[in-house]
Formats: sequence, structure tokens, C-alpha cells
Amino acid sequence: MSTVDPNQLFESLASNARPQKRLNLKIIHDVCAELHRLGSKDFSLATVGRMSQERGGISQRALYNSTSDDFKALIRAWADFTTAGSRQGTETKRRMVPPTDNALLQKIAEPALRVLLGHIIAERDRLRGEVKLLRSHANVVVDRRVLPGHINVTPKGQVIQVMSSAGLSDTERQALAKSISEEFLAQEGWSEGPSGEIMNSRGRKIFDIGFANAVRKIMMS
Repeated sequence: MSTVDPNQLFESLASNARPQKRLNLKIIHDVCAELHRLGSKDFSLATVGRMSQERGGISQRALYNSTSDDFKALIRAWADFTTAGSRQGTETKRRMVPPTDNALLQKIAEPALRVLLGHIIAERDRLRGEVKLLRSHANVVVDRRVLPGHINVTPKGQVIQVMSSAGLSDTERQALAKSISEEFLAQEGWSEGPSGEIMNSRGRKIFDIGFANAVRKIMMS
């Protein structure tokens, strides 16, 4: 339902009003504009009338009279305008919320791959929590000792460190290899970015930076 522009309604009502009524309409209009600016949703006759009376405008009691329909219409227009703006703002924010990790996982048809990526996402969240905890401390001691494992270089020249064996079966390794293979990505309309992120056809990240590298680490362990 379309709402009436309160500014246009005020101009229309004021243009045909006598000087005193025009002044009272202006005071009501200013009061409602102030309430809107402050984010208030209280456009009751009691509230607007009290504020109008304090500023020398029409009294609170007079607003309830049948002869005050123009003032009531202006107040109602401001109330509807504020409510509509609040609703549109909420809907805009809802549309801007990106899909959750769980929603992205549900788009993957293969159960084995979906479970694998779920584990990777859980590990990512755990690491993020640890990093956040470290940042909360002023003094952090960085351990620069060489980590166990061995070094591998990917076909694209990326150097990654591989930890001890993850104990994967041949079937599991094949599933991992397929999840980041060029054929599978092309079939889904995805591609691998320069830092191991997986992107869709519109360039939006499906999985964060380092995803493909993490899979390769597991495969080469």
C-alpha cells in the first residue's frame, strides 16, 4: 500500500488554510518531522498534541475535535511514512545478509563432499576463535619453531606444509581430489582463485581463501 508524502500533504493543506490554521499546521508538521528524525514511532494525538501545545500550537484537547481532521490526517501521514520507512529498511537489511555456511553446504549434492566441507568449515571456525583469543591479549609470544611434517609444492607453485597422515582411504582421497578438480569446478560453474578460494560464476566466494590449499594438504599427507 502506497503512503502519502507528509511534506506534500502539508503543502496542500497549508495552501488553502487561514493564517492561524497554517501556523498550527506548521507546528504539527515540525513536531512530527522531529519525531521521525529521532526514530520515534509514537505519533499518537496525545503525544503530538502535547508537544504542539508546548510550542504554542493547537492544544492536545483540540486535536480530538471533529473540526481537526486536517491535523489528524497530517499526523497519520507522518505515522504511515515512518512505519513504511522502517519496514523497507528491515527488508533491505534482510536481503543484504549473506547465506550461512549451512545454506551453502546444502547446495552440494554429494553427501561425502558435503560432510568433508562441513569438517573444514568447523576447523576454520575453531581457528578463528583461537586467533580472536590471541588478539585479546596485549603480549603474544610467537612460536617460530619449524612445524613437523614435510613441504609440498602444488602445480601452481604454491608452497604448503603437510602434517602427518590423516589416515584417508583411497575412496576418500578420490572424493577430495574431485572436489577441487578443474572438471568438477567447471561442471558446477565454479573456479579456483589465486589464493585457493572457490568462486561461483559471478565471482562471489563460495569457500574462503585457502580452501583448495587445505584440501591439497589433506590429500598429500
